[in-house]
Amino acid sequence: MTGAAASELRRAVASRVAGTPYELVGTEDGFDLRIRLAEARWYGLLSTAGRKRVVQHRVTLDEARRRYEILDDLYDVRWHVGADVAGGRVPRLVASGEKRRVTGRVVWEHSFEKTIGVGTETRKPEVVVDYVFRASEGQRMIREPATTLGWSERWNTPAKVGLVLGVVGGAGALVTLASILWGLATGRLG
Repeated sequence: MTGAAASELRRAVASRVAGTPYELVGTEDGFDLRIRLAEARWYGLLSTAGRKRVVQHRVTLDEARRRYEILDDLYDVRWHVGADVAGGRVPRLVASGEKRRVTGRVVWEHSFEKTIGVGTETRKPEVVVDYVFRASEGQRMIREPATTLGWSERWNTPAKVGLVLGVVGGAGALVTLASILWGLATGRLG
């Protein structure tokens, strides 16, 4: 990403990001717009837990055509280790974890979380995770400057595949519904 148009777009997005929790990270073929929603560890009753949630909007630029592509990458890790006292007189050690990663085009996501625990550094009860997230917020920080500068958006491959599968599934549902209605109307069903 060394051309003047790409640099201009990157500077325009950087100015939109200034003063927000988002950070702009340059890549070979464009840039990433990243926000760390949660990165915390805390203590609970006879346990310890943690959460890390990062969202990246990966932007690939085709400077010659003044086109860009956004690939959303949502990364979420949760873990919990502690004593389970519900199983009887002797507590047993239990551990659980979950890792989730979603890539593609996030058309709509609105999420929020507030978790209260005992902070690992303060050793006092506090809010350890607290965020509100809208995927459209970060995407808008990319799309508005790009449109102003004459760039057009191209759909990424996962979005195209999802659209095709949605259309095929919708057509299949319509054919099924029409067949059922025809069968009921002609007396061949039921």
